[in-house]
Amino acid sequence: MVKAKPSSFCTICTASCSFECVGLLLSLSIFHPNATIYIICDSKTKTDIGEMTPKPRLNIVFLVELDKYSDMGRREMLQCNCWLEFQMTKARVIEFALQTERDTLLLDSDIIITGEICDIDDTKDLGVSPQFIRQEFIDKTGYYNGGMLWTKNKDVPADWIKFAETSRYFDQAAIEDLVAKYSHFEFDETYNIQCWRLTLSNEPAEEIANNFSANSETGLVYYKCHPIKFIHTHFNDGRFDDFNNIVIQNLIIAKNYKILTVIFRVVNRMWVLTVPKQPMVGWGKHKNDSYRELPILMKLKNKDVDVQYSETTIHCWLTPNILMYDRPTLEWLDAEVENASLILMGNGDVKDKIKIKIGEINAKPWIFWPRKPMLLEKILKRNGILLYEDRTVESIFIGNYENPTQEKFRNDGNRWKDVIEEYHCTKGSEHKFTHEEYLMKLRTAKYGLCLRGYGSKCHREVELMAFGTVPIVADGVTTDSYMEPLVENKHFLRVSGPDDVRKKIGEISEEKWCEMSEACYEWYQRNVYSTNCWNNMVSHILYD
Repeated sequence: MVKAKPSSFCTICTASCSFECVGLLLSLSIFHPNATIYIICDSKTKTDIGEMTPKPRLNIVFLVELDKYSDMGRREMLQCNCWLEFQMTKARVIEFALQTERDTLLLDSDIIITGEICDIDDTKDLGVSPQFIRQEFIDKTGYYNGGMLWTKNKDVPADWIKFAETSRYFDQAAIEDLVAKYSHFEFDETYNIQCWRLTLSNEPAEEIANNFSANSETGLVYYKCHPIKFIHTHFNDGRFDDFNNIVIQNLIIAKNYKILTVIFRVVNRMWVLTVPKQPMVGWGKHKNDSYRELPILMKLKNKDVDVQYSETTIHCWLTPNILMYDRPTLEWLDAEVENASLILMGNGDVKDKIKIKIGEINAKPWIFWPRKPMLLEKILKRNGILLYEDRTVESIFIGNYENPTQEKFRNDGNRWKDVIEEYHCTKGSEHKFTHEEYLMKLRTAKYGLCLRGYGSKCHREVELMAFGTVPIVADGVTTDSYMEPLVENKHFLRVSGPDDVRKKIGEISEEKWCEMSEACYEWYQRNVYSTNCWNNMVSHILYD
């Protein structure tokens, strides 16, 4: 027998649970990208899903017909005797999916997928999920769980509705009648893991807890030595704290940053970016510019992003434990970093061997940013970018050096000055121009020289690209350690020293410059501009 994946998925949801459905859709996108999912929901849920970030990598087919239940939870539905009617929307969504699909897997909206679902026995008509609980509770609520059911048989939905009318426990116990009628298989213990398995099992709770294990090398959580497929729980319900903490702690050990991040999107009902609260002294001191302006802009542009300021960390985080490392070098890495499941490196290069600094840490390239993102975006909105013929300066460099590292890379002024049309390099912390004047000057040039600073990336590269000014990159400047690496002769020109500058510029036609300028501007818009950068960034985190 060959095991298969479902050809489609389906679920139901109303507004009170739409934040949990976001978790289902994000986690399903990770393990079943481009799958089709059918959703019967209310209008508010469809709106919430439409506004979520990032966009699920799924083909979502909506049927909006649950508005009458929008303001009701389970208690209210039981009081008005419509809980069963609502629950049997599950049969309706299966019927809806099977109008188009060969088969479908029903999943409750409060499920987080943790692995590929690939154990479908499609020689059978039905796939069901045992609850793995004690007999006394089976007698009350049924042997199978109603939050997971696979079928390919178009007669199943009508029979489920019929059997539920006389069921001892709503839709759930009626699954026993489906099993008695149709050929079926059962999903194993790695599927549909619920808190009830911890509290209502024949095995002691401690034993159930010990069945979980984690491996940071594989990034997986296991149940009885097999990778778990999905968790079925309310992560923000205090009744389930013990079970939820077992799951979360194992995910932390596994450093499974994708699923952890999705879970906390559900817990907080939004993405939470943490920034150290200033003023701080010592290693935590920061001017709150550079990256630290971007979370504010991202919050303004995205309804499901929030920012919190913390006095207990010197680092920036995406909740719960993705470290958004925005410092120029590795000097700021401290013991707190060991708690990270992932480090996103803003400055520097992932080849800098972070593991030599502190343990074995999963590090990936990140974006970089202007010194003052808010000001730059204001100028872009007000002034836009210039065409080739409107740029009055061929090449430009404006900078200074405040420490020996910067001086080492930048104090070759006489040679660079000979080949750069407008060259300003000053010593000390005093700047020749205001920051707005500096940015406006970059905007008027066709090319901008990029010299390494204290870190191997500089705000200047990004600021130039924001205005479509083509960077000329000298040795020591990192160009490939980005979520979207820069491409030579597309986003920048590379020179080994001043002697290369005129030759490289001379090889670029007006047409080629226009192509490169446009590529630079578009790169900035995708990766850094606040309207797009959050969606692009979190998509890379979850889906790459």
